[in-house]
Amino acid sequence: MGKLKIKQFATKEEQFKWLINNQDVLKAQRRSTPKEADSIMFVSYAINERGERLKAEDLEENPNTDNGVLRVKCVINTTNLFDSHCDVHFPGIWKKSLSESKQFFLCYEHNLSYKGIMSDVVKAYTQKIAWKDLGFNYEGETEALIFECEISQESLEDIGLEYMYKRYKNGKVYNHSVRMQYVKEYWCLNSEDPSATQYKENWDKWIDQVANKEDAIARGWFYAVTEAKVIEGSAVVRGSNFATPVYEIEEYTPKQEDTQAEDTSLDDNKNNEPSPDTQKSYYTSLI
Repeated sequence: MGKLKIKQFATKEEQFKWLINNQDVLKAQRRSTPKEADSIMFVSYAINERGERLKAEDLEENPNTDNGVLRVKCVINTTNLFDSHCDVHFPGIWKKSLSESKQFFLCYEHNLSYKGIMSDVVKAYTQKIAWKDLGFNYEGETEALIFECEISQESLEDIGLEYMYKRYKNGKVYNHSVRMQYVKEYWCLNSEDPSATQYKENWDKWIDQVANKEDAIARGWFYAVTEAKVIEGSAVVRGSNFATPVYEIEEYTPKQEDTQAEDTSLDDNKNNEPSPDTQKSYYTSLI
């Protein structure tokens, strides 16, 4: 969904009056097209065979450690933040959707097609994270919508997006976005207009829970979104939520002890069949 088309007025009071009189139209517009918004933080980490974390520059210096699969932990959405769509999502927004949906996709720029799905191996859940742990100087915490994904270089090559594997690996994916449908929302307006009593009550209820409330106060209104449906999450160049740093990347690399066990079983030569341990898929052990 694009941003709402709000008319320009000489004063805030005139704009507020227009907004009050057009709420039904504006809400219909918001529901008519899924919102493609709220860029996310990309979170994952890389490890070597000793279980030690690797930095992006370490991966570049050791290309032979790359077996073509990354595990990423993506923050698809953060609550309590006033975004560029004048929305503030609140904790619990995704609870019903996550309980009902069985399949999630990580897409390329909201292209929900076979040419745009970067990963269909996605585990979706919410997690409370301190703002400071995300690199932002806000008090308290946010409820983040998390996508844990496997990103395969081979799969991305099949759909012509092989460069996205390198961008993820090198920490060059800066934003993500959730495509969503509004279910429950409340318009909040900082106005003493007698016709806006209900909206002012909403404002007073929610404003102190907004992390960047100075931005909301400067605007004078926002939508408090308490329930929405997840459609997909995407990598985008820029989203509506600015809390979007790249953090870490994790590679799948065989553990050293697994390799040693396999060598021992081959040298033992008691039979021609590999040991049960060597028959197990490494990926299965990780899932």
